[in-house]
Amino acid sequence: MISKFYPQSEQQKIIHRYLLVNSDISKKEFFAHVDKLYNEHKYLTFAAPRIGPDRSLDQNALAHVWLTEYAAHLLNKGKKQVTAGELEGMKRTAKKEFYRETRHPWMVYDVVSPKTAECKKDFTSSAGWKRGEMYEFLCWLQAMAAHDGLVLESKGEFAKLQREKNGYESHGQ
Repeated sequence: MISKFYPQSEQQKIIHRYLLVNSDISKKEFFAHVDKLYNEHKYLTFAAPRIGPDRSLDQNALAHVWLTEYAAHLLNKGKKQVTAGELEGMKRTAKKEFYRETRHPWMVYDVVSPKTAECKKDFTSSAGWKRGEMYEFLCWLQAMAAHDGLVLESKGEFAKLQREKNGYESHGQ
């Protein structure tokens, strides 16, 4: 609910960025906001909503750690010796292989050159992935690493999601 957290002057700026609807109260506020906008402008366009909660920084951090560990394993070097270029190469390779196996449309987007109108496909940034999307990628990455002889330890939110999905109660971590 935006009004509880921001003064009236700040609400207008924030409302144009996003509205989180996660309760009956916030749903009611959203509809009231849409009603007000429609009455004022008589024409509205909405982008497709993002469904589900955003993933946590915990999953982001785990993905970064795992990709570094995996790169170090494949390169036969210490984690601290993995360069930024090697880590970026690992990210791109993992995305390419994940997409090849899953064909999830959220993994790719069109990059268009404004100068030439040339269009090419590229992989999306993991920063835009939802919690469930990142969870699926991490499960896949863990399985791929195991196939290559590396055990990636489940930690934090990811471990909790795995336990919940597998029907185990959340204890510890």
